[in-house]
Amino acid sequence: MLLSASGQDASESEVTDEEVVAAAEALGEELAAAKESSSEFAFTTMVMQCNEAIGDETGVDYGSVCGDADDGCC
Repeated sequence: MLLSASGQDASESEVTDEEVVAAAEALGEELAAAKESSSEFAFTTMVMQCNEAIGDETGVDYGSVCGDADDGCC
C-alpha cells in the first residue's frame, strides 16, 4: 500500500539517506503502477493525498515548492 508505515517512527530513530532514497524509489514504482491501473481523476487524487501526507511528515508544502501545476514540475 502506498505510504505504508514500516513499523518504526522516524522521529524515534535516525533514518539514513539510503533508506530515504529506497523509500522514494519504492513509492515512485508504486505510483507508476497505480497510474497504469487508475483513472486520471483517481490517480491525481492519490498523488495529492501522497503529497499531503509527505508534507505532513516533512513540513514541505509541495504547492509552494512546485508552483503552477502547468509547468510540469510535479
